[in-house]
Amino acid sequence: MRRLSLLFAALLLTACDRASTPPATSSESPATAPAKVMPGVRVRTMALPEHLAKAEAVPKASAAADKGTPPSAELETLRRQLQELGFAPLAVDWSELDADEKRPESVLRAAGLLVWFDVETGSFPNEHDGLLRELGAAAAGDLAGVVFEEIAPKEGTRSGRYRLQAYADGKRWSVDAEDYGDWYDVDAVLRLSNALLRDRGSERRMLLLATEDQTAEVVVASRTALSAALREGLLDAGDAEQARELGRVSEDAMRAAVKKQGASAETLPTVAAPAATTPEKDAAAAKDAAPATDAAPDEAH
Repeated sequence: MRRLSLLFAALLLTACDRASTPPATSSESPATAPAKVMPGVRVRTMALPEHLAKAEAVPKASAAADKGTPPSAELETLRRQLQELGFAPLAVDWSELDADEKRPESVLRAAGLLVWFDVETGSFPNEHDGLLRELGAAAAGDLAGVVFEEIAPKEGTRSGRYRLQAYADGKRWSVDAEDYGDWYDVDAVLRLSNALLRDRGSERRMLLLATEDQTAEVVVASRTALSAALREGLLDAGDAEQARELGRVSEDAMRAAVKKQGASAETLPTVAAPAATTPEKDAAAAKDAAPATDAAPDEAH
């Protein structure tokens, strides 16, 4: 299983080397479909639309510096291991970590290179654009100035799709995203983000890590560092569909428990209906129910 995860991650990271614009073709050669950084990502020349002129863009990277001191020697060792694998420089806000933290993902999150979020949004539309901006901010300035846009399907439309778009450098990148209700299409978000990183000449890529619940962790680092961390077993590649499925299983279990509890509360004790009676039976019952009395001596026979 681990070999499959490593193979998938390697394919994901190397796929970004493909050009995102169509190669030049002569009039004699047959037309070919544009090669893409990731399947489904389209790019064309386009200026930022007027309706997005005041939209929030990915911010510029701020100067990174350590904050505080490592709360444990183990965390400092994890930081050193990550730096040796290529996650350098790694400025960590140690105030965000407790001494009992033991995961390299926690160190990366405190260094601003990992974004942790719930795949379930609980709302419509899902606001993929906000998630894209947050991920873009973790790219150390490589996506600074990019404006993201989400075009949601009409509410109540079945089998609808989102359109996720990014504007930068006089171009527009776009990808279709599935409508999973109140769940992010994490796969589409990562494909669009990695297309942007590659086309802007960045060595960084975004990689989804394995989790055991409906939350997701995405790390942003150089391909060299990501490959090394996966190879050394320090990080494990994940699956967006698995996070959604784990969330659905949890929701189904909660609904079943609530339904069972409600059914128990509505169940009343069974009371047997009175048996049918006749005048003769009523008289006999009255006689049997009358209190017994001792006969007086003078009434004895």
